Amino acid sequence: MSEQEEIQLWQTVAPIEFTPATKDKTEGQSILIQARQGAGFAVAGGQLSHAAQSRATHVLLDYSQTACAIRYQIDGQWESLPPIDRETGDAMLVAIKQICQMNPADRRSTQTGRCNAKLVKDKFAVDVQSRGVPTGERVLIKFESEKIPFDTLADLGMRDKMVTQFKQQLNAESSVVLITAPKGHGLTTTWTVALNAADRLIRDFQSFEDQLSPEPEIINVSPNIFGGDSGHTQTEMVRKMVLKEPDVLVFPELPEPESMSIALDQVTKIQKQTITRMAANSAVEGFAKLVARYPETADKIAAHTTAVTCQKLVRRLCDTCKVGFEPPPALLQKLGIPPGRVAVLYQPFVPPPIEQQVDENGRPAPIEPWETCQGRGYLGRIAIFELLQPGDGLRAAVTKSQDVARLSQLAKSEGHRSIQSEAVMTVARGLTSLDELKRAFASK
Repeated sequence: MSEQEEIQLWQTVAPIEFTPATKDKTEGQSILIQARQGAGFAVAGGQLSHAAQSRATHVLLDYSQTACAIRYQIDGQWESLPPIDRETGDAMLVAIKQICQMNPADRRSTQTGRCNAKLVKDKFAVDVQSRGVPTGERVLIKFESEKIPFDTLADLGMRDKMVTQFKQQLNAESSVVLITAPKGHGLTTTWTVALNAADRLIRDFQSFEDQLSPEPEIINVSPNIFGGDSGHTQTEMVRKMVLKEPDVLVFPELPEPESMSIALDQVTKIQKQTITRMAANSAVEGFAKLVARYPETADKIAAHTTAVTCQKLVRRLCDTCKVGFEPPPALLQKLGIPPGRVAVLYQPFVPPPIEQQVDENGRPAPIEPWETCQGRGYLGRIAIFELLQPGDGLRAAVTKSQDVARLSQLAKSEGHRSIQSEAVMTVARGLTSLDELKRAFASK
């Protein structure tokens, strides 16, 4: 078979089904009809189908004069795929831009677009961003699954004892609960799972959501929409809703100072609860940033914040092929694991060099990659959680200092386990490897 006739990856799978993100169904059908007439429609459907079936969350297309380089992000790591020729790549991009209601002729400006897609029973939102670069054009495609693949905090990676402690705080009165994570480390997923873990059957949850940043629907969490063309401000909606005496005020984004002041009055005077979220690199940093953001109510926030979570995503070892080993005492000591506590640690399976892959007679016998993880040694990702329950010393100090290192030492003296300590426990539980921790905590 000649190089020109070589089967491409996009030809090896059934194509993904596209649906333009339009309110009018007729308009969407018209867009699809136009896109189908182009030579790149089949390429786009096949390439994005291959990406989705490979568990990619992002696809990066880099165009040069002669080719289109393709990379997938799988479990947070970028992997290069065979490039396709420029002509095929251009045709594919025209189809993608048409479906996402972007301008196919504009290869220089920054553009964004969205469509919906379906692969068998799985549904996705597909976000596309393109921009011109010196070598040609760069396109980032992001898949966002309609279904959250986690049902419980334990599914996300939170250990059982912490789940119990966190649920107690999610259901507490006179409290502020803050959920944090570094950017790109699954904050929105944990937020949804955490709210689902709270007792929403006997308490009234009211959420305040910007019309321009819609939140996924959560049963028994009532959305109050502001901004956009709603005609309401956030503070107006909060004032209106507190008259109905809800039990929990939910803010998917940090509230405006006036809204926070109203919420804190509910927390301090009539034993209500506020739950919010923000990006932060640690629970202590998140606590400090929350207090600093609202100087006029800093003392109240410090006094009534009962729980702050933070998390970091790492790759999860493939249960099918992970390899156990007996850790030497020096390693356990370095990790702070008491002797005799952990008999086995795990690492990904790494095949021996190809020349050593032989049968009992010395004949070549290449080892086939495990189908489950496709030879990566990891399958999916898991979150390492820390749960900060501030003590009196930390509460007093955080209103006077933003020195995260000093505050972290104080939290530790009050019994807080840092995310690094929790990471070691995740290794001890056989969920990830030491090499993965080194990679994840080395990256900023």
